[in-house]
Amino acid sequence: MKDKREGASMRPLPDIQAIDVRANAHRFEAFLRGQFRGLLQFLRARTASEQDAEDAAQESMAKLLRYRESEPPSAWKQLLYRIAVNVAHDQYRVALSHHSKDHVALDGLEIAAGEHSPEQRALYDQQVARLTRAILELPPKCQRVYLLKRVHDLSHAQIAERCGISVKMVEKHLTTALAQLRRKVGDSSTETL
Repeated sequence: MKDKREGASMRPLPDIQAIDVRANAHRFEAFLRGQFRGLLQFLRARTASEQDAEDAAQESMAKLLRYRESEPPSAWKQLLYRIAVNVAHDQYRVALSHHSKDHVALDGLEIAAGEHSPEQRALYDQQVARLTRAILELPPKCQRVYLLKRVHDLSHAQIAERCGISVKMVEKHLTTALAQLRRKVGDSSTETL
């Protein structure tokens, strides 16, 4: 009889910590699956395209992985959406600085000598920096409509369809954006706007 009890006590007990980690991982995966659609909808209003929204959602969820063990499940949603806002802003800044659509190959073209003095170039760079800051300070809806028009060169009807608003609302957002940009940057750069 004593041998049976000793044998029973010799069996290894399940590792409580390993079970807890697995349960937390399953809870986290379920959380991500449950949040994806809502997060994607949230990001559609803050990005220039559907693909950008999907990329931002994936990146946000990947970044949230860092906090899976250190933050309680009750904090995951708020943290996910804060990360998503930051990712969307990063995408916007990259798009604004790269203007990949505006790339022109210079192979075989004659390049004119620089016509601007260093002072003129510095003044222009400062003006572009002011304009960039002013665009970043626009309300999110105005900012999105403005960028879809100026960066992506979409028509008012295309912007209205993409944003789920009327053409009149697109015009209103553009008017608001231009007024705020002129007020913050000045009329001297209206051709840049």
